[in-house]
Amino acid sequence: MTALILGLLRWVAYALLIASAVPAGLAISQLVKARRAPYYVMRQEAFRRARRWTLAALGLQALGLVLLIVVPRLVSIVSPPVPAPTATSTSVPTLTPTSRPTRMPTATPTRRPTTTPPFIPTSTSAIPLPEPAQSPLPSAVPAGEDARIAIITLAAGRDDSDQPVGPGTEFPPGDHSVYLFVSYEGMVNGVAWTFAIYHEGEFLDATTQLWEWGEQGTTYFYYKPPEGYEPGVYEMRVFIEEQLQGVAQFAITEG
Repeated sequence: MTALILGLLRWVAYALLIASAVPAGLAISQLVKARRAPYYVMRQEAFRRARRWTLAALGLQALGLVLLIVVPRLVSIVSPPVPAPTATSTSVPTLTPTSRPTRMPTATPTRRPTTTPPFIPTSTSAIPLPEPAQSPLPSAVPAGEDARIAIITLAAGRDDSDQPVGPGTEFPPGDHSVYLFVSYEGMVNGVAWTFAIYHEGEFLDATTQLWEWGEQGTTYFYYKPPEGYEPGVYEMRVFIEEQLQGVAQFAITEG
């Protein structure tokens, strides 16, 4: 029985070592991209991906070596070889009970509630605000003293788990969005909040809505100008009612 298990572990180890070639190849491709990408944000993101793929390849190789080398030695120490039975003049039949497989309960995945990010409309549907601190949309309920929105980071995008992709403060010009990731606490549904955009210190666009995402958590806002981002310095400002919560400044550069 022990020999059968060791044989299976040996094949699993070989499979892991072979599989490690996939993340290793992806890591190499990302390193090449990190050297050739035209923008700093792209180079940094490629480098981070290369590091993750490298760690994945090393992890698979380490696990394979453990199964191939360490586990057999531990088994040989814990389970010494059983001496072969000596022949006797009489043969006594031995009944060997068969072990029935036991069905192990499987974990049922639980859907974790996620914070739904607000939709930030374009300038064609956004509420124009000459001064975002003077919101035309009154709160359904007043904001509490503990209500806060804190800026986490700016990024060029987000992944499937709503995590920032390509964080930074410099982005290339063009028709794309810039994301602002924030955390919040002490919020109450129905409080007016404002997301405003400025270019070179001049008001560009804004939207004001009533809060509907609960007391605390994390989320993101994003904005894409109708004509695309032009070179210059931009600011994203977040308000709760008339109170400025934070300013995130970034630059659009030619690279």
